[in-house]
Amino acid sequence: MVNASISQILAEIERRGEDLEILFSAGAQPHYDDVLGAEAIERDQSPLSIVPPRDAYLATGDPVRPSFTRDGALQLRDGVLVTSDGSQVLGGDPPAALHIERADAILGRFEDARIDPDGLFSYARTAIDPQTLATTVERVDAGRVALARFPSGTRLERVDATHVRPPPGVTPAFGTPADGSFGALAVRSRAVRRIDPDAAIVRLQDAYLAARALGAAERTRNGMAKAAFDLVK
Repeated sequence: MVNASISQILAEIERRGEDLEILFSAGAQPHYDDVLGAEAIERDQSPLSIVPPRDAYLATGDPVRPSFTRDGALQLRDGVLVTSDGSQVLGGDPPAALHIERADAILGRFEDARIDPDGLFSYARTAIDPQTLATTVERVDAGRVALARFPSGTRLERVDATHVRPPPGVTPAFGTPADGSFGALAVRSRAVRRIDPDAAIVRLQDAYLAARALGAAERTRNGMAKAAFDLVK
């Protein structure tokens, strides 16, 4: 029993350490909710950096079985809108990956990609008339970022350092920013300090102390067992 308890504590120490490692990651999703802090919002120069409303998550990954994140440090990779770890950002109904139109991405005829407070992802398309060589620029709407909200009290299941999914049987409510159900996005912004560093350090120290206490108990038990064995020799 003691050995099993020590294994559990050692596993907790490992997970607590991982929570500290992602302290400054955008949309950090710790193993333990007891280290979550109040998000702070900082200004960011990127027109693709956003912060979802506090009760909402971005839908990402597989449209059939999406995962959800608060990582709003978005960027373009090969014309696809992705989170900082490369997960594609979903939008629309039914959900699909948000991206620059394929021809525009291949030909590199896009610029000034941005996300507005209402979640609209758009970019400027540049075209040159082959006869007059006149250049025209038009704004292309590529879709709206999808948001998700979960019923109050839902314990989300951690997928990785920045993503979660609801438990079986729980269906999120979907919408878009500023649609009357969800608030607007904070744009040119990033969320920081999602994990409380002081709480994370204290919890890790507590886990170490628990491991030491269990180790001492194990040594005491082994000593008593050896003494009993010596008595019956």
